[in-house]
Amino acid sequence: MKKSIGYYILLGATWPMQLFPLEFHYLFSDLLYVFVYRVVRYRKKVVSTNLNNSFPEKSEKEKKEIEKSFYHSFCDMFIETLYFTHLNVQKEEKRLQIEGLDKVEEYIAKGKNVIAVTGHFGNWEFLQLFIQKLSVRTYFVYKRLANKSFDQFYRELRSRAAIPLEMKQTFRQLITDKRNHKSFGALMISDQRPLRHEIKHWITFMNQDTPVMLGTEKIARKTDAAVFYLEVKQIKRGYHKATFELLFEEPAQTSDYEITDGFMKRLEKSIYESPHQYLWTHKRWKYKKEKST
Repeated sequence: MKKSIGYYILLGATWPMQLFPLEFHYLFSDLLYVFVYRVVRYRKKVVSTNLNNSFPEKSEKEKKEIEKSFYHSFCDMFIETLYFTHLNVQKEEKRLQIEGLDKVEEYIAKGKNVIAVTGHFGNWEFLQLFIQKLSVRTYFVYKRLANKSFDQFYRELRSRAAIPLEMKQTFRQLITDKRNHKSFGALMISDQRPLRHEIKHWITFMNQDTPVMLGTEKIARKTDAAVFYLEVKQIKRGYHKATFELLFEEPAQTSDYEITDGFMKRLEKSIYESPHQYLWTHKRWKYKKEKST
């Protein structure tokens, strides 16, 4: 794929970041926080509404603290992602702890395909430091960005840990691998809001009626791939922990929506434990469930 001029501009603009440690760049994150939160007030109304609806039991002071902590994490995530562009993975791998990978490999050794499902929680870009490659062909499922330069930039970034696979091509590719007896592992971020015409299932998530995407469940049941929940959680500034936790061993035997509901419930647990690490700027609850008559 021919790279755009914008892609090379992004690479050039981020190149000097490698000359200084990540901790130095957090100075810019702190300045960015003031600009984004205090000056521009980026999607502040969306964040406030999401927090109010998700945590009705919390006081205004508690929700305000979550809001501030979220914007700090949000700015850190932006700076960290840019920093990762040119980093030495072997040098920085200590920034990501891995837990539960041995369990994943157990299923792979049994001839089982594996799907690791996560949400917009923590900084999922830390998975670029995941140099302990799985012993099978591994995909990172992503949604193509509208801006060509940024799409190429992020695609290249994520190709370090796995093979980038566009969301629209995922079902066909994994079914083909299954039919050709090619083992695979796939990482999917699956808490996005579906398009209105695609909504088929609603759940109660974070105290609200929430439409959910069913693509991951459809693929898991069709390929009978073991489903793991992957929590990518900040343990301190500049350091994350990725934990693999088995959710479903035999997806083909599950009932409709069981996998989706189970994943969203587990994600909700992560959010309640560290609410500031969820992506609250997303208009997750844009659509409202119609009341039955």
